[in-house]
Amino acid sequence: MGNLISTSLPPDLFSRTLHRVGEQANYVWGLKKNLEGLKTEMRKLTRTRDDLVNKVEVEEQPRRTRRTNRVAGWLEDVQKLGTEFTELQQVRAQEMDRLCLGGLCSKNLVSSYNYGREVVELTDRVINLNKDGEKIAVVVEKAPDGAAIELPLEQTIVGQEKLLPRVWRCITDQQKNRGIIGLYGIGGVGKTTLLKQVNNNFCHQQHNFDVVIWAAVQTFQDDIGKRIGFSEDKKWKEKSLQDKAVDISSILSPKKFRIDLTELGVPLQMLNAGFKIVLKTRSAGVCDQMDSKNLEVYSLAHDEAWKLFQEMIERSTLDSHTSIPELAETLARECGRLPLALKTVGRAMKSQKKVGDRERAIEKMRTSASTFSGMEENVFLRLKFSYDSLSMDKLRSCLLYCCLYPEDYKIPKRSLIDYWISEGFMADFDRGCEFINDLLHACLLEEEGDDHVKMHDMIREMSLWIAWTIEKEKKNFLVRAGVKLTEAPKVKEWEGAKRISLMANEIESLSEIPTRPCLVTLLLDENFIKEIVVGFF
Repeated sequence: MGNLISTSLPPDLFSRTLHRVGEQANYVWGLKKNLEGLKTEMRKLTRTRDDLVNKVEVEEQPRRTRRTNRVAGWLEDVQKLGTEFTELQQVRAQEMDRLCLGGLCSKNLVSSYNYGREVVELTDRVINLNKDGEKIAVVVEKAPDGAAIELPLEQTIVGQEKLLPRVWRCITDQQKNRGIIGLYGIGGVGKTTLLKQVNNNFCHQQHNFDVVIWAAVQTFQDDIGKRIGFSEDKKWKEKSLQDKAVDISSILSPKKFRIDLTELGVPLQMLNAGFKIVLKTRSAGVCDQMDSKNLEVYSLAHDEAWKLFQEMIERSTLDSHTSIPELAETLARECGRLPLALKTVGRAMKSQKKVGDRERAIEKMRTSASTFSGMEENVFLRLKFSYDSLSMDKLRSCLLYCCLYPEDYKIPKRSLIDYWISEGFMADFDRGCEFINDLLHACLLEEEGDDHVKMHDMIREMSLWIAWTIEKEKKNFLVRAGVKLTEAPKVKEWEGAKRISLMANEIESLSEIPTRPCLVTLLLDENFIKEIVVGFF
C-alpha cells in the first residue's frame, strides 16, 4: 500500500523565486539599459560632488577651518566609484559585443552575467552615495590649534624614505643648518609630494615651531595673511604689498615660524632666529640665490620605479599572461624613472591585459611618446614650464638641439658646444660652457662626469614634442637616432628639415639624393655607412 506525503509551501515562495530569477536574468537582458542608467546616476553624483566641492571651497576661506571628516570621506568614496565606473566603461564595447539574440543571450554567459551584476551593484552604490551627499549640510569645521594643517597625500608614495628624514633634520636642527632649505629637481620628480609629507610631519611629530605655513609664491602674502587671521579684514585686502608686509612682520616677528614656499625665488637677505623656509623649485640657481641648504630630489631607482608602476596597475593585469610582467617592466623603463610619467602611463595601462596592447604601448612610448594617453597634458605641459622659464630663445634652442642625440646618450660637452657655435647659438666656447651650466641648473640636463652631459628620457621626449609640434615651423627637426634603422628615411621625409639626426643606427648606404635647401645639421655618427651616392653632399 503506497504512502502519500504532502507538505505546505509558503504562498509567496514561488513569486519570490520567480522574482529572483528575473532579477538575475536582467543582468544580461537589461545590460544596455542598465549601463545607461549607471551613466545617468554617475552624472547626478558628479553634479552633487561639484556642488559640494564649491561649497567647501567657499567655506574654507576663513582662517583655521578645514573640511569635515564626513566630507573628506564622501569625496574619497566618490573618487573610488569614479575609478570603478571608468574601468567598467573600458570593457563596455567588448561586453556588448558578446550579447546575441537581441540581447537575450550571450556568447559568454558567465562573463556577461558577472559584468551585468557589477553594473547593477555599482549603480545602487552610486545612488546611495549621491543621497548621502545631498544630506551633507555642514562641510567645514574649526581646525585644531596645531602648528600645521594636514594636507591630502596620494596613497602611493615610493622612493622618498631616505630624503624625507634628511629634510626633517635640516628643519628641526636649529644649531647646525641654515634657515633656508632648497629642494630642487626635474619637474614631476616628486618635490611637491615630499614637501607635503614634511608639512604633515608637523601634525604628528614633536617640534618647536609655533606656526607652519604652506604658500604658493603667486599668492604668497594672501596665503600668509589668511593663515594668521587677516583674510576677514576687508581693509587689509585693499592695502598695498608694502603695507601687507608690515602687518605680516608685526604678527610673525615674536614667533618661531616656518614657511613652505612653492616655486619661490624671494631674495630674503636675513632670517630671524628660529625662522625656517623650505622651498621647492626646478632650478638649482634659485636655491643658490637664496643661499639655501640644497637637496636634490632625484628620479627613482629602477626597483622603486618598478614598484610604483606595479602599484598603478592591477595585479590581475600582471597575472593575466606570462609575458605581461616583462612587457610592463619595459614600459616602466621608458618612463625614465620619473614618478609623474610612471603614474600617467601606469593608470592608462591599468586594465590592459592583452600582450598586443602592451607591445603597441612600448612602441608608442619609444617612437612618439606625446601620443600616449595623458602624456601631453599630464607630463609634457608640466615639464614645458622649465623650458619656458629659460632666460633666452638661444638657450631654448640649445636644449632642443640636445634631443638630436639618442636616448640615454652621453653627450661630450666640447663637441656639443662646437655644434652650438656652428649653429650660431653663441660665438665662443666659454659662452657655451655658461649655457651648459644654465641647463644643468634648470635640471634640463644631467651631469655625466666632468666631460659629458645627458638628457633625462622624459626631458628628451618633451623636447621632441616641442620641436615636432609647438616649434615645428621654426625648428623643423627630423630625429631617428638610436632606433635601429637599417635604411635611411625616404628623401620625402627630409623635405623642409633644418636638423636631421640618424645617429646610432645600422644604416649602410645613403643611396638617394635629398632636396635640402633648409638643411643646417645632419648627424650620421655611429652607423655602418659603406656607400654614399654621388651628389649627396
